[in-house]
Amino acid sequence: MAQNGLAERQRQTSLNQNSRTSRHQQLGGQPVPHLRLSAFEKTIMVTGVCLLVLLMITVVSAKNQLNHSQRTLQNVTTKSSRMNRQNQSYRQELDAKEVKAINHVVKQDKLSIADSDVRNVTR
Repeated sequence: MAQNGLAERQRQTSLNQNSRTSRHQQLGGQPVPHLRLSAFEKTIMVTGVCLLVLLMITVVSAKNQLNHSQRTLQNVTTKSSRMNRQNQSYRQELDAKEVKAINHVVKQDKLSIADSDVRNVTR
């Protein structure tokens, strides 16, 4: 049985070789001529490849610039948030000191503060 498989493979190999030689004979025994490129076609191909490489470099450069701009924007946003939090903290601290100073003056002059007499004034 193993010999039968070997014989079958050898027969298929010889058939493949025969089909190749028959195709070669159908072409008249002449090798297939290769097409030549003219100078203009070569120039067009080289120019196209150069443009393609230039466009690829441009896209990568633009992407890098975009990433840098996004990073810069994120840094500015972070600094702005930090400054807003710090300003809010300073406002709270100032309001607390104002209330403390007012209470000190009220106690010093023996005055009283009634909520109905207080008027809110915004800055």
